[in-house]
Amino acid sequence: MARDRDELSVLLKRLAHARRVYVRSGRLPSTSGGTSDGTNGVLAAIAAETHILVGQLHREDWQRFASAPDGPAAVEQVEEALEPIAAKNAAALMGRLASQCLVWPQFTFMDRAEADAVAGLVVELLGADALWWSNCDGDDDSWTAVTACTFDNLVAGTDGHRFAVLIQVGED
Repeated sequence: MARDRDELSVLLKRLAHARRVYVRSGRLPSTSGGTSDGTNGVLAAIAAETHILVGQLHREDWQRFASAPDGPAAVEQVEEALEPIAAKNAAALMGRLASQCLVWPQFTFMDRAEADAVAGLVVELLGADALWWSNCDGDDDSWTAVTACTFDNLVAGTDGHRFAVLIQVGED
């Protein structure tokens, strides 16, 4: 299990890009409560891990540029922003966010085929039963902001034990 966790971290780091694409992975804290399958508890735990990453990117790189005067969304707002998505959509979104700028789509961070391949491995590593969420609707380019930046899109998933979060932010 530790090897899988390390592999997940290494794969996610390949998708990161300085001051644009941030990643976080690790072991999910024990979850409880919610529905009989624990979905609400897992969602709250993913929201908390996402919120930690959002706070980190805000403090380290984006605080001086942020458009929201109060800073990033509270953990409860992050949880409300997360909508379930299918694993194949999570892989595609993760690949797009790792490779193409939200603000200037013609600007790329890495080769799209490579990003898609690595994102596919992340999804595969978490397994077929993993749950995935995003704060954006891929069909009409709408999203619910979770950072204090003008633009942000994220994808987060868990197998119930390990988690992975990738978020891209930007200002125009």
